[in-house]
Amino acid sequence: MRILKVSLIMPTINVTDELELFLKSLKEQTYKDFELIAVDQNNDDRAYKILEKYEDDFEIKYMKSDRKGLSLNRNRGLLVMDGEITGFPDDDCEYQPDTLEKVVKFFKENEDKRIYSCRTLERGKDYGTGIMSEQNLKLTKGNIEKTVKSITFFVNYVFEDIILFDENLGVGSAFGSGEETDYVLTLLHKGYKGEYFADDIIFHPAKKGNYDDLDKAYKYALGYGALVKKEVMGRKNFFYYFKYLKRIFRSMAGILLTKNRKYHKTVLKGRIEGFNKYK
Repeated sequence: MRILKVSLIMPTINVTDELELFLKSLKEQTYKDFELIAVDQNNDDRAYKILEKYEDDFEIKYMKSDRKGLSLNRNRGLLVMDGEITGFPDDDCEYQPDTLEKVVKFFKENEDKRIYSCRTLERGKDYGTGIMSEQNLKLTKGNIEKTVKSITFFVNYVFEDIILFDENLGVGSAFGSGEETDYVLTLLHKGYKGEYFADDIIFHPAKKGNYDDLDKAYKYALGYGALVKKEVMGRKNFFYYFKYLKRIFRSMAGILLTKNRKYHKTVLKGRIEGFNKYK
């Protein structure tokens, strides 16, 4: 069987203890042919000091970035990677020892597949960020939201052109979310096939909704509206417009029926403006 190298592209900012935890999980990987591409957005050397402790344990490519933005800095990593398989870990996630082994095994045994995804949970809990399917599924344009998070998917780019992230989407950009959903949808529209495995877990702290953080809620809602606009108008996937309308009605119901009216008004505004403003 062919040998496949994995490139893990990880922008990092304002994280220390969690970064150490992730690097320890990389050191324990049973599959060793991988590189970590760390794109450091910090203004100081805090991340570098942690990373250098592991330079003898696995290959690290370190890049300093003078610009903030998740998608932009993932693209910088994509342009220098040496691997055939690419993953996009957060700096506060944690792999299991056989995570990369399972990914590589899947691609070796399924050469017609180009995308692997799995589930994310908070360590020790039965929940994670968002709701992901508890059943194994083939990836489709209709189930991406319950089968893909940014840290859970890997792409096999053997003999294929590298796809870059839309730098208008994601944390630090004009539209503050939706970049991973858009990325995988782009691959599916290009004919890539993939599968989701509910029993394969990558750990990540669960981020519960904070009804007081209106700025974050607005930015995330902008991203969702922009994603829908791109998918519906750009790729003619009209199914997404019905999903969009469902969320619009849900926000309206939240305004009318819950005590968190300001939050739901903010989300409603963001989704509508994101859809209208994305070009």
